[in-house]
Amino acid sequence: MCERCGCQQFIKKGKEAVRKRAVDILKELHLTPANVDDYECAEAISGMIAPFGLEEDEVYHVASFISGLHGGAAQTGRYNRSERYQAHVRAFRDVFARLPVQGDFQQIATAYHQLEQLARELDEKTIASLDPEIQQAVSAVNHVHDDKTRQTRLQERYGL
Repeated sequence: MCERCGCQQFIKKGKEAVRKRAVDILKELHLTPANVDDYECAEAISGMIAPFGLEEDEVYHVASFISGLHGGAAQTGRYNRSERYQAHVRAFRDVFARLPVQGDFQQIATAYHQLEQLARELDEKTIASLDPEIQQAVSAVNHVHDDKTRQTRLQERYGL
């Protein structure tokens, strides 16, 4: 469990608080089984881009923050890889543009990450009590990491 996304505050309040926050995030992000991979790609591209960034660059700061949600600080060393970095920046912007909600990248990714943590806390009985569309979305979130080809697909799609 991470500390940066704020999921602990809901977990400490109990199952009902977790269920309510998870449903709120699903609605806020317009998350469905069909687009959960897009949200996961946003996390994945952030993890891929963070090591290439320049500290004064906005995308670097956001990608580092998002990458750091999964523990450990992102690598902060500077690399002389500006062409590769710019390809990652274009991929980052395209991946986030594909999401069904727009706005602050950091807030969107934090809410999604929080949902990932909270969805793991929902038991079968609680999930079964949700609307069918919400049930499917929670299930998709819980199984999004089953796909081990995401990073490869991103690299191929964007020539990274």
